[in-house]
Amino acid sequence: MTTVAPPSSPSPSSSSSPSPDAGTSTTGAVGRPSFGSILGRVPRAVWPLVAFLVLFAIGGLIRPNLVTVESLIGTATFAIILAIASFGQTIAVIQAGIDLSVPNTIGLSALAFLALVGPLGPLGAFVAALAAGAVIGFFNGAVIAKLGLTPIVTTIAMNGLLFGVILLAFNFSELTVTPDFVIAITSAKLSVLGISMPAVLPLGLALMVVLQLVLSFTGWGRSLFVVGAAAETARLAGLPVDRIRITGYMLSGALAAFAGIVIVGYYQQASATMGASYLLSSVAAVVVGGASIFGGRGSVVGTVGGALVLAQVATLVTVLNLGSNIQQLIYGAIILVVISLYGRRRAA
Repeated sequence: MTTVAPPSSPSPSSSSSPSPDAGTSTTGAVGRPSFGSILGRVPRAVWPLVAFLVLFAIGGLIRPNLVTVESLIGTATFAIILAIASFGQTIAVIQAGIDLSVPNTIGLSALAFLALVGPLGPLGAFVAALAAGAVIGFFNGAVIAKLGLTPIVTTIAMNGLLFGVILLAFNFSELTVTPDFVIAITSAKLSVLGISMPAVLPLGLALMVVLQLVLSFTGWGRSLFVVGAAAETARLAGLPVDRIRITGYMLSGALAAFAGIVIVGYYQQASATMGASYLLSSVAAVVVGGASIFGGRGSVVGTVGGALVLAQVATLVTVLNLGSNIQQLIYGAIILVVISLYGRRRAA
């Protein structure tokens, strides 16, 4: 007769409690975040600063005298002027647009400012120049929002129109006197903690703080991101999408106008093509700063970081004696690479 043994009870060591090895692996999987997740928690605006520091170190290896406070201040000054010229572009890109009229908005507003100093006085000319930029932005935004034209076509056409106005309206030989107050807030030297720097550096940083607060903590700023990420959803939710877009382009135009005044004050000269170099670089600073060209993401803090990267690239191009054409080629390559990376992420 066969005896059937009763089922054995599970031993505490085999089933009631996990083995030491299992406990260790679970803790490692759950308690220790992966390297990728840690990197994912780093704000996007930090990466341009990391890239700038790497490029700054490379510059020091190539030419040790570049690693000085004076060199850093010089690069930061170039970068902050570029950042000011790119702040309006940031607003346009966040709302899933682009503003390719920035170059000649800079030129027209700066020249209008110099031309109006005589009849209106410095303050009146300053306000009029900013208003001119806002009006340009209004027409850009109205055509895009109400007529449905694409931002690229609308703003590049506006850029060409403005260049024609510049050539027809201004006698450049008469625009040679820069008001003292503009020089005082841009190229005048300040001493901060014993370090001499041009006034445009703290001016640009103050503007960055104000704009970031507007984007992060106001209803209009938050709605700008919503419109950029999903315009139809925003419309169904009751947001005034057209009005948000128009005001976004108005702010972009006003900021480009302010950049024109800053550039005139710092360099104390003006020309018909003074804004031309900011066509490609303003877009590059925004996308390198972490903004998505498809809209819904970006920050002016990141734009400053992107401008620092481009400024250091310009320094390295100068050190290596490669020429401005190579610099523009590098800017274009950076834009293509970043846009392609965002495109792949969006498709995934």
